Amino acid sequence: MHARFFNFPAVQQMEERQTSAMICDIHVHIAGNWIAPAFRNRLLFRLFACQFGLSPNLNEQILTWLETSEIDRAVLLAFDGAYRRDGSHDEANTLVVTENDFVAGIAASHRKALFGASVHPYRRDALQETERLIERGAVLMKWLPGAQNIQPDDPICFPYYEMLARYRVPLLCHTGAEHALKRFPNTLNDPKRLIPALERGVTVIAAHCGARMMLHEKCYLRDWCEMAVKYANFYGDISAFGLPVRAWALRKLLAKPEFAEKLVYGSDFPAPVFPWSFLGRVRLRRIREIRRIQNPFDRAFQLMKAAGVPDAVFSRAMTLLRIE
Repeated sequence: MHARFFNFPAVQQMEERQTSAMICDIHVHIAGNWIAPAFRNRLLFRLFACQFGLSPNLNEQILTWLETSEIDRAVLLAFDGAYRRDGSHDEANTLVVTENDFVAGIAASHRKALFGASVHPYRRDALQETERLIERGAVLMKWLPGAQNIQPDDPICFPYYEMLARYRVPLLCHTGAEHALKRFPNTLNDPKRLIPALERGVTVIAAHCGARMMLHEKCYLRDWCEMAVKYANFYGDISAFGLPVRAWALRKLLAKPEFAEKLVYGSDFPAPVFPWSFLGRVRLRRIREIRRIQNPFDRAFQLMKAAGVPDAVFSRAMTLLRIE
């Protein structure tokens, strides 16, 4: 058939609209390949183990939940170990490792799963390994500075940022206090340390928007708000926002369009949600309904939806991720 009968721009626009309407959970942890005894003894690990059963079968259960969930896509996150600035692996301070190839293999076998890579920028092979994982389909890069010993404003990271920008791979980086995997100072999780990445053209998604989880902790939410207005390529995910203190932070973020339009949805599975945190904002009957939802992905999604999170937040990740 002659090419003039095809309206290629119209087809492309239709595909873009379909993609942009997808619900994407950008922040999903899966069971690691290696877990240090020091982490197994922590209270949060025991709580997660009690709730979900942290075993090799958990990853099969995650895929089953995803298959039946309202979520269209979920980024499964790898997790690199801790490294020293000289490039050597700091095994003594590594609490969890979820290998990149392991996660890539799971993502390749499931229609809803996307591969979130994790490569420590201090590694001697950081650039080569990142390039290899991009070829394997990595849609983003995940860091947790306070667990991996990453100083995001260290000049050693600058060539790494230039690579991420060149390949248009976003950086999902934890901001604010860390609890489950804390090994290094929480000051490494200051969102302002990510400014060098932004200045080099990297799309940065600050996990948790720098919001605190406990009242006594330092809160970086104001810093996140200032940066979200200043930098077009700076975003924040609302993972683990189904908690009492962060429920207040979410209300503040949704109150102003300039903040709401920079939010990205994530669940931070297996982090639990507490529907009662939104009592007063969400009707009691709806809270009870959400508590009865068995699928944890749907429970987290429905709570954020009931809390007033706009539809655009749930689909925004599909416009930011590196998806071929």
